[in-house]
Amino acid sequence: MNTKYSILFIASSLFLFSCNDSSKESKKSEVNTLSSIDNAIVIKKGKEIAMSSFKVLSGDLKAAMKKGGPIAGVEVCSSKAMILSDSLSDVYGVKIKRTSLKIRNNKNSANTEEKQILNKWESSISEGKKISPEVLKHDDGSVVFVAPIKLKSLCLTCHGTSETLTPDLKTEILKHYPKDAAIGYKENDLRGAWSITFPKGYFDKE
Repeated sequence: MNTKYSILFIASSLFLFSCNDSSKESKKSEVNTLSSIDNAIVIKKGKEIAMSSFKVLSGDLKAAMKKGGPIAGVEVCSSKAMILSDSLSDVYGVKIKRTSLKIRNNKNSANTEEKQILNKWESSISEGKKISPEVLKHDDGSVVFVAPIKLKSLCLTCHGTSETLTPDLKTEILKHYPKDAAIGYKENDLRGAWSITFPKGYFDKE
């Protein structure tokens, strides 16, 4: 091979090797950054956001029920709950979602990962085991906090059994949610989960 072409060939090979190696190092760095995020930090922040969101949502619900009873509460849930969640998501720079295996609002349907966790929790509860929040880390750099929601006594009014749901209330619920499945619960039952997604880079500032 001509000396000139030999030098060009070697230079080109070195350049390609360098690019490939750099790409691998970049991907490796991203993976290391993602895996190095402390689950305890995610759980702490997730609980903080979930608690704050619960206070806002339950505050509006209690105020409505105090003023107009359970039917007014259903009206608030159907018209404001999603709007409040979206607003709080903007405030915290995350995506806040409440989901369940027995949904009332189709917009809260569980995705595959959420269903797997909810089913696992149900199995653990049936075996007498404790359940706790989980952290999911995705290839796109996002991190998801998933925590159980236990049914509070106040929620039995609209999510309980036939003993707590009056005919008028059932009619009102079905008016807003024709395919409602979120009934039949008892106090402290697993109602569903908070699913809070933190975008890539969120914890860089923590």
